[in-house]
Amino acid sequence: MRYFLLTLYFLAIGLFLSSCSKDDSVTAPEQEEINTEFPAEPIISEIFPSVAIPNGYIYLLGENFGQTAGSISVKFKSKASQLEKNGTVESVESTKITVKVPFDIDTTSLGNEIIVTTPKGSVTNTSTPVYGIESSAFGDTWLAGKGFIGNVYQLEPNTPSLPDFSTMPIKSVLLAPNLDVPTRSFSEGFPGVQGGLVEWFGIKFVGKLVIETSGEYQFHVGSDDGSKLYIDDELIIDNDGTHGYIERSGNVTLSAGEHKIRVDYFQGPRFNIAMRLFWTKPGGSKEIIPAESINLPDIEQIR
Repeated sequence: MRYFLLTLYFLAIGLFLSSCSKDDSVTAPEQEEINTEFPAEPIISEIFPSVAIPNGYIYLLGENFGQTAGSISVKFKSKASQLEKNGTVESVESTKITVKVPFDIDTTSLGNEIIVTTPKGSVTNTSTPVYGIESSAFGDTWLAGKGFIGNVYQLEPNTPSLPDFSTMPIKSVLLAPNLDVPTRSFSEGFPGVQGGLVEWFGIKFVGKLVIETSGEYQFHVGSDDGSKLYIDDELIIDNDGTHGYIERSGNVTLSAGEHKIRVDYFQGPRFNIAMRLFWTKPGGSKEIIPAESINLPDIEQIR
């Protein structure tokens, strides 16, 4: 009888250990799956674009984002108030997140930090603030991934020509689908320029020009006051100085593909404001460069 009871005892112990082993075999693959999807803490290497319209989209590039949208969160943290707003993760890949901008994103000039949280930890970007703007300021024609980003600078009164913007603090940021601001009263202001600036301000517009057909292109810049056009960092048109509306032209041969484009503009004294950018394509006629032909710039261009 004693041996029978001992046999039952060891049999029960064996069944217990066996059941524990089976449980471990179930949880191990689950743990392995989590480690595979999130091998380490998230890393943000790039944010694009750095200007965000409420309910628009931005893209976060980096590493260790996983594959499951429900497993991560993206927050927009105001650098002015420190308040955090939740973005909506639309899609996620291990190296890219598409996030919808909160409708109430902070639009002050200090911008927002982005915080990404995964099961492995959190990361906050500190090098590239995301600037919220209320609208494109040029109507509702803004297209995703398209347009100029404009850095706005406040100038000293009586500035006679375009300054070196790289040495100046950014006052605000705007987004323009293209450059088509015909002559208007200075009291109406320039679309997207905030803070009541109607005189003595400058804007550096940057983007990527999309060329479908290679050949010689003629560009035309009209402005009140001064402006300059650069393509691939080469000065094409110099229309600088304090003056009424003047158009100047320049020619350049371009290959098919994307080319860096930059327009520097400044508004001096009253009474009018204007800034227009045209082109004449090979075999074509003069027209405002359409929004479809201007892609958002790379981060390196904005700085």
